[in-house]
Amino acid sequence: MPRVFWVNSLAQPGVRLAVLLAMLTIAAFILLLGRPSFTNASKPPRFGDPTLALQFARDVQDVDWILGDAPSPDREVMRLKQYADFGFIACYTGLFLALAALAIRKGGWKQVTGIAAGICGLAAGVFDVLENRAILNILDVPLRATTPAMIQAIRGPSTAKWILAGVTVVLLATSFIRTPKTS
Repeated sequence: MPRVFWVNSLAQPGVRLAVLLAMLTIAAFILLLGRPSFTNASKPPRFGDPTLALQFARDVQDVDWILGDAPSPDREVMRLKQYADFGFIACYTGLFLALAALAIRKGGWKQVTGIAAGICGLAAGVFDVLENRAILNILDVPLRATTPAMIQAIRGPSTAKWILAGVTVVLLATSFIRTPKTS
């Protein structure tokens, strides 16, 4: 009896690693969505999620709406979420690199997109770490001492991270599109 196509693909080297990293990435994402939760005092001006809203905070007023003044329970929840996010970063960066390695093995133009995807995926992870460090730096600072430069230290890497992650996904998607074989 013939095997289903995806069973044969699991036997290829690197595919099992990519599947494992995909499952770990999903598990880490679910962990980030879980407890602890933000209080009702957290009212992000944009986006429904305080973590995402803080990544794009424009000024001290946005930080106040999201976290309140230091110390606050929402700041401690944000601190825990940021520490868990480091694990998520490791998972998705590993997944991007594993998928890029699979694309590189295909050769031709897919090799070039795989290399570009690997570079962009790794850069997205680096910018995410920079963003998390900037968020952790702002958590102990009272609102009156929060400067626009501190907020920009979050916004800049966050914007770069989201752009690079999007580019990586597009590059990987184009790498794995099946092209019809000509006879």
